[in-house]
Amino acid sequence: MVLIEGNEHEEYSVLADNLPLEVPYTLMIDPGNACNFQCTFCPTGDKDLLKSVNRPLGMMKLDLFRKIIDDMAGFKQKVRSLRLYKDGEPFLNKDISEMVSYAKKKAVSQEVYIISNGSLITKEAALKLLHAGLDRLRISVEHVNDEDYKKITKTFGDYKKIVENVRYLYQEKVKMGHHLHINSKIVDTGLSEHDFKKFKNDFGPISDSLTVESLMGWSKSFVKDFTIGKEISYGIDYQSKLNSIEVCPQPFKGLAVNFDGTVSICCVDWSHGTLVGDTKKESIVDIWFGQKLREFRLMHLRKERNKISACADCHYIKGHKPEAYLDHKTEELIKIYEN
Repeated sequence: MVLIEGNEHEEYSVLADNLPLEVPYTLMIDPGNACNFQCTFCPTGDKDLLKSVNRPLGMMKLDLFRKIIDDMAGFKQKVRSLRLYKDGEPFLNKDISEMVSYAKKKAVSQEVYIISNGSLITKEAALKLLHAGLDRLRISVEHVNDEDYKKITKTFGDYKKIVENVRYLYQEKVKMGHHLHINSKIVDTGLSEHDFKKFKNDFGPISDSLTVESLMGWSKSFVKDFTIGKEISYGIDYQSKLNSIEVCPQPFKGLAVNFDGTVSICCVDWSHGTLVGDTKKESIVDIWFGQKLREFRLMHLRKERNKISACADCHYIKGHKPEAYLDHKTEELIKIYEN
């Protein structure tokens, strides 16, 4: 299965030619790492797994969020994409619209972007989101009927509600002439051609773009098969075949702030095993240029990621686009990051 229409994934030129970056391309800030779904292909849905790595649970406080945004003003230019999501469902945080509004007011990024399962975007939440000025919203559609929705999420089985929530938001943003881009995407968990057709028919008229994604194995792939037994041969966006590379591009182009202010390398670090800083104690700018992140990058460049538990058996690294590959420039980049 291929992309239906539109491409919501990050676009950039050859990464190696632009390093080191003065500002990350993307910065994630997790409003909270709890979720009202327990999806079979998502680490957050496996409570026993999370307990085994002692992952904390909670919601980001608004004061901490504001501090991070204020600190972002220290970058020489705007972050391309500020993404308010990571481990959980953003709309479980009662302050999510205020977070969007504050980020937009401070103008520290070219866009503010949320991914949500859509179940909690009530009429009230939809209007707040529009007034806050959100730029991009991705709705994660889990299936196209109630029975299979419940099988995937384990907690939710009302497909019609998701459609209705998205329809209301889309209609209101059209009425307002709002710039919000709504992307609806579905993960190919073994969907039939009929399922794909229904997804397109139901969400095409109420979305600005549609996407189909592949399953991925996440980080620490050895602890659980997050691909739920499916044979995966493409990266998450179905645009690049899986390829074995040694150097992960993620530490060089973005960061992900967890709900408690600690900073991970990327969104697939569900175990919080790649921590390189703490925004409660440091500026995000200082973390980006800091010693811990520099050492982390050098471990990858020296092809020593097997020494990092969260990175050693990461499935996500295999699906990057060729434009992001760094293996061919390791010697040159080592010299840059050693100085």
